[in-house]
Amino acid sequence: MRFLIIDDSPADRELVVLRLRREFPEAEFVQVDRAERLDESLTEEYFDIVLTDYQLNWTNGLHVLSQVKLRYPEVPVLMVTGTGSEEVAVEGLRSGLSNYILKSHLDRLPQAVHESLERARLQRQYEQAIEQLRASEERYREIFEQGLTAIFAATPEGELRTCNAAFLRIFGFTTEEEALGANMRELYCHHDHYQLFLDKLMREKRLNYHEIEMKRRDGHLLYVVENVVGTFDEQGRLSEIKGYIFDITERRKLANQLQQAQRLESVGLLVSGIAHDFNNMLGGILGYSSRGLARITTSHPLYNDLSRIYEIGGRAARMTQQLLAFSRRQMLEPTNVNLNVVVDNLLSFLSKILEDHIDFTFEPESDLKTVYVDPGQMEQVLMNLCVNAHDAMPEGGKLIIRTANVAREMIQQKSRTPLEAPYYVQISVQDTGIGMDEATKAQIFEPFFTTKEIGKGTGLGLSMVHGIIGQHNGFIDVESVPGEGTTFTLYLPTVEASAQQITPIVAERRDIETLQGGNEVILVVEDDPDLRCLMEEALGEYGYTVVSASDGFEGWQLFQEREQEIALVVSDLMTPKMKGKELYNAISERRPETRFLFVSGYQANQISQNFVLDKGFAFLPKPFDLDELAAKVREVLG
Repeated sequence: MRFLIIDDSPADRELVVLRLRREFPEAEFVQVDRAERLDESLTEEYFDIVLTDYQLNWTNGLHVLSQVKLRYPEVPVLMVTGTGSEEVAVEGLRSGLSNYILKSHLDRLPQAVHESLERARLQRQYEQAIEQLRASEERYREIFEQGLTAIFAATPEGELRTCNAAFLRIFGFTTEEEALGANMRELYCHHDHYQLFLDKLMREKRLNYHEIEMKRRDGHLLYVVENVVGTFDEQGRLSEIKGYIFDITERRKLANQLQQAQRLESVGLLVSGIAHDFNNMLGGILGYSSRGLARITTSHPLYNDLSRIYEIGGRAARMTQQLLAFSRRQMLEPTNVNLNVVVDNLLSFLSKILEDHIDFTFEPESDLKTVYVDPGQMEQVLMNLCVNAHDAMPEGGKLIIRTANVAREMIQQKSRTPLEAPYYVQISVQDTGIGMDEATKAQIFEPFFTTKEIGKGTGLGLSMVHGIIGQHNGFIDVESVPGEGTTFTLYLPTVEASAQQITPIVAERRDIETLQGGNEVILVVEDDPDLRCLMEEALGEYGYTVVSASDGFEGWQLFQEREQEIALVVSDLMTPKMKGKELYNAISERRPETRFLFVSGYQANQISQNFVLDKGFAFLPKPFDLDELAAKVREVLG
């Protein structure tokens, strides 16, 4: 940015530059103290803004203003003076002065500069819009007949005199005669809105980029921008309205979608930030209640209480996992998958949760392309959508799952962002239930939003679906009509690879009786004292020798002391003093054969920035069951 400072006082110029440099440290300041230098600067150089004193030894600030505006009418000029008056300020502002600041109030100067630059920017935009309008008027006939912008002329009473084909299309008229028989008042949402529009036009004579809500002939809402000019008779009365109408309905929808996405992202960041500590606490609750249950019989007076604690802790843990899924902070274990197989694996399970009065159909694409996804997460997504569909059809109905291959060009307009893959797999879940209105549809992916009765839903299911699909670089399209039903359509990018065999996740069960222990030495690094104690006790009961540390640096010291004995390190990712990944790097460099198991309630991106689990890393998300920990430890040790 370049400033031109015009003042015959060196001390005043220095004060102005000093005050401005604090606000604009990268700016260049050119100082002028005589007429010759001013003429030379205005002839040879360009400036973003000009600051001039009023009383100069060769002229005055108003003359400088006229000189600058003659050469550079778009450049803002501020008067910074100690000798001006109210009359001078008024005359200057009328002549195009951007602002007027007294030297005794230089603290206001940076703000005045910002405001002047912003006004100049807006003025340039305005002039560009006017220039575009003039160019449009030169091509009036071509645009009128073939353009996409609605053009019209009407009387102040709203009687249409002429309109083009775009006007007919935007407002839903079939013929020009039909449109000319209508009244402009009918196209505004309320008759008083049209009167307000007339009042404003009579005051301002023309309206540029006047954004307003209107409606089609069939009642559907439109968001439009009007560029309108009024024609006035000799008495100053409005006699005709001519203008252009731009349909910005789709742009408005995209803006609303972007706003919603930003809101969801903010909530996701908040959720993921507290998940680590929350999962540690849940780990302690689940661990101690589990150990308590293991030490008493079912007839013990505390058995039911401990069971309830364990059950409620489990529900809280599942809710946390749903929140992490919504915030796209889950660790993924993707593989090449045919989604037809995922649905097939779910069919028998879905038939158990869907009641007899719901007719369930699966219509697969015969040659479905492969996608690179976490099959367990996909099962969760489909389960949530099917359960929602079931709940939306209390009186029965049809539930249809379809899969298909689609080209990018066919679906680009449905996505808020550019699509990269040439092909996508489409999987839709359609029901004939109660449907949703637009207001409900706009909120369905927000966490804790639910239309179900209290106690029948957490409002996290669709938030989780949204997060999981987004984490797989896909997107969701929702169509719903109240009283007719809803269709959720998921789009996932395809890969050129063969699908691998997968095991149904919902069918997995672990037989605790088959868990095996060992006699290896295990180093546990965990900063939460309750969880560290639980892990020590549980692994010790499985026969392992356990040494523990409360932070990463202590863990590194213990490893150096017993590196020949330690077969496995179980470490949280977010340990104090030395993070889990740093500890892993140090131990791997010193003794590569030492096995490593990461545990965490969040921050899985400390292993992988995109949350995709790399080969060679073992990971167990918190909170975990102690038997699950023992099974994972045995699996890693081999």
